[in-house]
Amino acid sequence: MTATETLLLAAFAGLVWLLYWIKEQRLADPNNHEFIPVGQMRDVSEIETGPVVAELIRQSGNSYKVLGTFQSPSQAFEEIEKSFRRANIESIAVLNNSPTVFKVIRLHHSQGGKAEGKKLGGAVIRTI
Repeated sequence: MTATETLLLAAFAGLVWLLYWIKEQRLADPNNHEFIPVGQMRDVSEIETGPVVAELIRQSGNSYKVLGTFQSPSQAFEEIEKSFRRANIESIAVLNNSPTVFKVIRLHHSQGGKAEGKKLGGAVIRTI
């Protein structure tokens, strides 16, 4: 490996570390409701109480699994948290937080290869 290649590799590694550190800093900020740990979904959600439909989404954006209809958002959050724990998703980015829709995606994509888009990537809850 030449000195130039080593320098470029070190610069790339530094950039990756910097981006990861920035995401972690956003996650640690208590006033930031855009990047949150999975357990805080209920606290930051603005979704109205009442019947809701919950669905899990693949990393590709396609449907992963429809969880069904729930009588309250808290029941839907409970099922989503179970699925996220099984998939080792600890932190999420909130894409939509309104009274009718709550949509989140995983913050860190760690899988690779041909199954990348098939992994659990997020969830959406919609009021009925």
